[in-house]
Amino acid sequence: MKLETKKNESINGENLSPLPLKRPLLIIGHGTRDAGGRQTFLDFVDAYQALDKSRPVEAGFLELTGPTILEAVDKCVEKGYTELSAVPLLLFAARHNKFDITNELDRAKERHPGVKFHYGRHFGIAPGILDLWRSRLAGLDRDEFKRSETVLLFVGRGSSDPDANGDVYKLARMVWEGSGYHTVETCFIGITHPRLEEGFRRAMLYRPKRIIVLPYFLFTGVLVKKIFDVTAGQQEMHPDISMSCLPEMGVDGKLLELMREREIETQLGEVKMNCETCKFRLVASEGSNGHHHHGHGHGHGHGHGHGHDHSHAAADPYADPEAYHQRIWRTP
Repeated sequence: MKLETKKNESINGENLSPLPLKRPLLIIGHGTRDAGGRQTFLDFVDAYQALDKSRPVEAGFLELTGPTILEAVDKCVEKGYTELSAVPLLLFAARHNKFDITNELDRAKERHPGVKFHYGRHFGIAPGILDLWRSRLAGLDRDEFKRSETVLLFVGRGSSDPDANGDVYKLARMVWEGSGYHTVETCFIGITHPRLEEGFRRAMLYRPKRIIVLPYFLFTGVLVKKIFDVTAGQQEMHPDISMSCLPEMGVDGKLLELMREREIETQLGEVKMNCETCKFRLVASEGSNGHHHHGHGHGHGHGHGHGHDHSHAAADPYADPEAYHQRIWRTP
């Protein structure tokens, strides 16, 4: 198995679109126990701040590590700011984006009632991200392998939100469209299905000479390392198939440019959320007691706790496919 290295692209501050306002920016990450993943997130925030030092850029994690969202907000308030932009550094709009981060911002409002928050949107499916992956795939072109003999295996994190899982399939399809690769198979490393092992099984049905694994993650962490390990195991079992595993996206110029776009959206009031297939909204529209404060004004406002378990030893409630289908459209 070949673990490919990424080439980080930088952008010059002169190429950034000017900010309409010099309002502080809070970049919010999920959080990880992996020291490398945490540091890469902080490196991203530092790199983004370095491009434009006209206003503070603070980092805040939802869980598992610090600084917390509240601590980041406190720092801005201590500097005298009464309005903040907050952008989730997340790929898709699943529970954390729609539900948990906004809950933390609500707590910050209770702590600082005079502060106004302008909540931005996640990265989603953006031209810059498509360009990033196309560029990295082009770097894997080899004379001994035709793209028509290669299968892409697109690996998402996996979510309990069907809307977010559907976006993974959409992005994988768009990466494949016009690429010349034989096909693309989409799978996930956790929660939803098909899982990574099933993804490999499906990819091999096409009898490819090469499989390229594309982990759709921003930064390294436990799950990314698991993808590398599973791929290495598959390579040992199938030495006749060449397998390459691309790394996570990391601190890339395309992502820094996209963050600039998301920050400007919060300042111009142009944030648009995809809510039509959000399961929380569907429940709200049916008059359910679950998630009945789903107003979609600043993103989503909620009064729910953040109680799901991230222990690796805990049983996987989504492991059985039949049970998964029975529960996936339920709300907490």
